[in-house]
Parts: sequence; structure tokens; C-alpha cells
Amino acid sequence: MPATTRRKRVTKSPDDRRDDILRAGQRVFGTTGFERATISELADAAEIGKGTFYLYFESKDHLLGALWERYVDAIVSTAQEILAESDDWWPTIDRVMSALVRHAIANAELHRIVYGSANAKALELCRQANQRVIDLMCAFVEEGTDAGAFRAGDTRVAFRMAYHASDGLLDDLIGQEDDRTGLDERRVTAMVLELVHRALGDHTYTPALTPG
Repeated sequence: MPATTRRKRVTKSPDDRRDDILRAGQRVFGTTGFERATISELADAAEIGKGTFYLYFESKDHLLGALWERYVDAIVSTAQEILAESDDWWPTIDRVMSALVRHAIANAELHRIVYGSANAKALELCRQANQRVIDLMCAFVEEGTDAGAFRAGDTRVAFRMAYHASDGLLDDLIGQEDDRTGLDERRVTAMVLELVHRALGDHTYTPALTPG
């Protein structure tokens, strides 16, 4: 009988192994699709056994949630850096929202995986991660409201509404994206900034090209 081929054992740190699984997950979800992907396929792509997979993630839902959380981590880090640089309210919120649009477009494939094929459990894990961004920005909006920069009946609610509308618009546009041309980042950013300005009480705002 032919000898059974065994996977060569490679020693890696837990962080490196987790990163391997995350990268493998994004590849498999992007090609096979979230619903059709199996734990065996994910483990094979990461060059580990199924048992090792379960040491890091309870299910493929949690793996997708972790991919989205990593995406959100980058958004939160970028937003925190921008918010720490200036207390000039409108230019700061413009820079943050522009960065969010840029990050979403750069990660269009992950958006399509999450919102195009993920199930309710995975989507809930992603929603929980999104809340971190919303909470961070609502705190900034509240400070700006106290300073008299933002004006609306309830600026926190107004911002949440504008954020969700912008997020929904991005997901819709990414889902319809023409692979030959991609999305017009400058145009999308202008639409998002106009929405946020009007939601927070700046009704004289005229959309400009993407802020730096």
C-alpha cells in the first residue's frame, strides 16, 4: 500500500498561526464562498489540522467575525490618530469619514464576503465590531456639539443615521462594482461628506473633492 502523506509539522507562534488562518479564511471565503466553505478546506488552506483550527476559532462564523474585527481595528486606529491631531471639528470629521471610505474601498472583497454571503450569526459578530467605530465617532460628535460646532435635534442619533446610511451606500456600491473601473473614491467621498454635514446641521455645505 502507498504510504500516507502526512502534513509536515511547522512550529509557529500562536499569533503567527492565527494570522495564517485569517489569511487562509479570506482566500477561501473569496473563492469558495462563505456558505460553501468547510472547516476542512479552511484548515487545509492554512496548512493545519481541523483540531488546530478549533483551538483558534469556534466556527467559520467566528473566523469571519475576526476578519471583520481586524478590518475595524484598522479603522479605529486611523480614526483615533486623526481625532488626536486636531480639535478643528469639521475638518477633522471630514478627514475621518474620508479615511473610512478609502478603507472600505480598499477592502471591497471583504465587504462583498461579509454582506453578500455571510449568515445572520456572522453578521451579528460584524455588527458588534462596527459599534466600536460608531461609539468612537459619537463621542467626538458629542464634544463638538457641546462646543457649538454641530447642530441637530440629537447630533448623536443624526450621526449614527448618517454613518449607517454611508455604510449601506458603500456596501451597495461595492456589490455593484465594475471590476474594470472600480469605484470613484472621490465621488463617493463627496456624497458621504455632504450627507454627514447636512445630518449634523451644516445645510450650507458644498461638496468638494476628497480632503487630504
